[in-house]
Amino acid sequence: MSRVDSPLGLRIAPHLAVVSMGYVMFGYAGVPDFYLNQYDISYASFGLMLSATLLPFVLVQWPASRLVERTTTTRLLITATIVQAGLAATVDFAPTFPTVLGLRFLWGIAAGLVLSVGATHIARLYSGDAASRQQGVYGGMLTLGGAFGFLITPRLVTATNGIGIHALGTLIAIPAVGILYRNRAERLTISSESASDAAGESVLTNPVVVLASLCYVAAIGSYLTLSAFITSYFEDIGILGPLNALVLGVATIGRAAGGSAVVGFPVTDPKIIAGASTVAVLGLGTLAAAPAGPLRVGLPLLVMLAVSLPFGAIYNVAADATATKGSALAMVIAVGNLVALVLPVITGSIRDATGGYEGAFILLVGLNALAIGAAVLITRIRQ
Repeated sequence: MSRVDSPLGLRIAPHLAVVSMGYVMFGYAGVPDFYLNQYDISYASFGLMLSATLLPFVLVQWPASRLVERTTTTRLLITATIVQAGLAATVDFAPTFPTVLGLRFLWGIAAGLVLSVGATHIARLYSGDAASRQQGVYGGMLTLGGAFGFLITPRLVTATNGIGIHALGTLIAIPAVGILYRNRAERLTISSESASDAAGESVLTNPVVVLASLCYVAAIGSYLTLSAFITSYFEDIGILGPLNALVLGVATIGRAAGGSAVVGFPVTDPKIIAGASTVAVLGLGTLAAAPAGPLRVGLPLLVMLAVSLPFGAIYNVAADATATKGSALAMVIAVGNLVALVLPVITGSIRDATGGYEGAFILLVGLNALAIGAAVLITRIRQ
């Protein structure tokens, strides 16, 4: 259930903020050829553009977990959203590729705060099944921003030679900033007394939080790898057009549906994680071995749906495991992105060396198999 006294604007603010973040994070991946040609880089270097944002995601989680215990998440979201929007406007003007990486790294510091603080914001306004649903919607809005980026960035390259690929995210952030500013004086999202009393509790030793982090490694690693290279993958098999945006659209639906499943069906969060990870293992394994044909086109959609379903469940499992919800969510996000940040570079290197992505699919099979085991252990611990 949610806090019935919370204004609608307060409840939708993190969803709006993360749309802008998703656009900036993934929109560039809709035009890989532009960056390969503009900066004369390899696919491995192209993967670094995503890794450059994931490293600061990891680094910022510890200060984020401390900050959310000291003030309202609304105030933190205002600052983080404004900063990430401002930095997004600078990336398109980078004269060299190292400058692009440096600016995306700086942007990632603010964006990492948006991601973590927004998830904590939701955890403080909702509980139980409603929290799972809202965390799923939250993740879905991030992918919605990326899907919009896949649709619009090819047009920006044609019309402006790349100006706006990142900067458009600044405009998308305006509604979120406005709503957050109107609610800046609220006290509903301040750290609860029970959380303050448990400030000394270490989430590092909480078995459920640790296992949820492993599940997040598989989900975020698979999701990010597919998001970064899906345009290139489809181009390799001769498909040009908005199918890449459809894949992220499926991710949006998957995240929202996964968070809502515990409300409408007799299923627990760990079962959603285990079931979705099983489908991902089967889909990725088949994709790695499938010959040219319809399976090569359809399986990425199925896999993206499968790896997107558990997001809300993972966040909710971690948040429910301890009174320090912000610290638990920060740990899950940090661990997941720490592992995930190497995957775009590895995937790009595999593409450079082999001309395909089969090796990367096999790697993701292993990660999702670990997630199945972790979800089973979470069920046993919670019984």
